[in-house]
Amino acid sequence: MTQPQTLPPRTALAGAALLLCALLACYKLELGPVAAVLAAAAALYGYRRAGGEGTPRRAWLCCGGYAALFSLAVVAGRDVHYAGMEGGADVNFIDGGADSLLASLALAVLVCPAVLALYRFALRRQLTPVQNRPSRLSVWFAMWALIFVCWTPYLLTFYPAGIVGDGALTLEEALTPGVPSSNHWVVPVILTMRFFLWLGSLISADLHVGVFLYALAQSLLFSAVCAAVAYRLWRVGAPRWAAWGSAAMYALSGFFASYGMVLWKDTLFSAAVVWLALQLWELKENGPDWKWCVRFSLTALFLCFWRNNGLYVLVLCLAAVAVLLRRKSVRLLACGLAVAVFTVVVTGPVYDALHIRKDSISESLSIPLQQIAATIVSGAELTEEQQEFLYGLLPREEWIASYHPSLSDDLKGNDLLDTQQLEARFGEFLKVWAQLLPANFGTYVEAYLMQTLGFWQPGAFLGNYNDYWIGVQDVADRGWHLSDWIYFLIGYSPAQTLQRNTRFVASGTAVWLMILAAVLILAQGRDRRRLLILAPFAASWAVLMLAVPIAYSYRYIFMLAVGFPLVCVLPFCSTRTSSPVPSNRKETCI
Repeated sequence: MTQPQTLPPRTALAGAALLLCALLACYKLELGPVAAVLAAAAALYGYRRAGGEGTPRRAWLCCGGYAALFSLAVVAGRDVHYAGMEGGADVNFIDGGADSLLASLALAVLVCPAVLALYRFALRRQLTPVQNRPSRLSVWFAMWALIFVCWTPYLLTFYPAGIVGDGALTLEEALTPGVPSSNHWVVPVILTMRFFLWLGSLISADLHVGVFLYALAQSLLFSAVCAAVAYRLWRVGAPRWAAWGSAAMYALSGFFASYGMVLWKDTLFSAAVVWLALQLWELKENGPDWKWCVRFSLTALFLCFWRNNGLYVLVLCLAAVAVLLRRKSVRLLACGLAVAVFTVVVTGPVYDALHIRKDSISESLSIPLQQIAATIVSGAELTEEQQEFLYGLLPREEWIASYHPSLSDDLKGNDLLDTQQLEARFGEFLKVWAQLLPANFGTYVEAYLMQTLGFWQPGAFLGNYNDYWIGVQDVADRGWHLSDWIYFLIGYSPAQTLQRNTRFVASGTAVWLMILAAVLILAQGRDRRRLLILAPFAASWAVLMLAVPIAYSYRYIFMLAVGFPLVCVLPFCSTRTSSPVPSNRKETCI
C-alpha cells in the first residue's frame, strides 16, 4: 500500500510563510482569500524554480530590490487620498502607517519570483543581433504611411488642432508681433508657429489654416518617429507581428493621434528623446564616428532649445555616456558639451541682449516651495529668523491658502511671491529648506510624493485629459473654434468615438516598466550598453521628478509612451553586431 505523499517540512514552512504574506498583502489591497492562496502558490512555485536553476546572486539582488520598491509604490498608491488638483491638504494626502510598510514587504515577497521569472524568460528568448536583418526603408515608409493615414480622422474631425493649455498661450505669443518677450513658452516653438501662421496666410486670411498646417507638420514628424520605433523592432529580429503590432498600436490609438495635433511642445520634444535613444542604439562598439556625432549634435540641439529642461536631460545623458562608454565616449562627450555650452550662451547673453526674459527661479523650485508650504500648513515651529525670511517672501496666510499638494501653480505663481528676493537670496532659501528638513522629514516626503503622484503611482489614470487634448481654449477671444470636416463631407461625426479612444498605459505604470527593463538588463550582467539606450528616458523622468509643477500630466513623460515598444523589447535584445545570417535561417521570436 503506497503511503500518501507529504510536503517536506522546509517546503511546508515556506508555503505557510508565503500564505501569511499573501493574506497580509491581499488584505491591504482589498483582495479576497482565494487571491491570497493563488498568490502564495505561485510565489512558492517561482521560488522553487529560481533556486533550482541556480539563479546568480546578482539577479536575486536586482529583482528583489525592484520587487521591494515596486511593492512600496503599489501600497503607497493605495493609501493616497486625492480629490483633484485644486484640493487642499485636508483632502489630498497619503494615509500610510506601519501596516502599509508591512504590507509592502509582504507584497515584495510575492512579486520577487515573478520578476525572476521575467529575468529567466528574457535570458532564454534573446533576439537576433542588430545587423541580421537587411535595411529596407520601404518597411519604414509603409509603417509611416499606415500610422499617418489612421491619424487623419482626428485631423479632419478636430480641425484645426488641439488649442489647449500651454499650447493656447504659446499660440497667443506667436501671434504677438516682435521679439518674444519671454522664453517661458520657448522661443524656437514661438518662431516655428509664426512660420506656419505666415505660410497659412499665403493660402487664406483665416488663421485656422496656419494652425492646421502646424498640426499637420507635427503629425507627419511625430508619426515618422513612431514608425522608426516599430522599424527598429523589425531590424533587431523581433517577430513581424511584434513590429507591425507596434505600428498598429500607434496607428489605431487616439492617444498618439491627439498628441500629434495638439499645440504642445511636449510632442516633438518626446519624439526627439526617443530619436536620441534610437541613435544611441546605432552607436558602434568602438565608439562614434564624426557622421554619427553630427546627427547626435543636431538632436541634442533640438532637445535643448525645444523645452527649457532639455539641457538637463542632455547633461544626464552625457553622464551616462561617460560611465558606460568610458574611453570610447571622448568624442561624443565633446560634441555634447559643445551643444550644452552653446545652449547656455544663446539662452543667456544672447537672449539678454534681445531682452527676452528668462523663467523665474520659482519655476524650478516647485517641490521645495511645496515642501515648505506643507510644513507651514502642518503647524511646524519656525524660528524667528526662518519666519522673517519665509514670510518676507510670501505672507503666512498666502503660504497656507496657495498650498495644493498636487499643484504648485498657485504657490509659485502667486502675485505676492517676491521672486526677485527669492533669486537674490537663493542660498538662504536652500539653507532654510535644509534646516526644516530633519524635524519635518515625514511632511517633506509626503509633500514630495503628492506633488509627483502621476510619475510613480502604478495604475493611476487620473490627469489623462482625454477631452482636454483635442479641445479649444480661446484665451484671447480670437474666435478659435473646431470644425468637423468629416461631418461636413458625409453627414456623420465620429468625434465621440474618437474621443473615447484616447487611453494608454498609465504614466506611473510606464515609469515602472522602464525601471523594470533597466533591472532586467542589470540582472543579466552583460551588454550593459543597452542601459545607454534607456538613458534619455531615465534622464527625462529624473529631471521631471526634481521640478514637476503638477502631479498628473502625461505630456511631461510622454516619451515613455512613444518609446513603449522599445523599452519592452530592450531586455531581449543585444546592441552587439554580428555577420548576417543566411536568408533561410528561422527568425528568433519572443
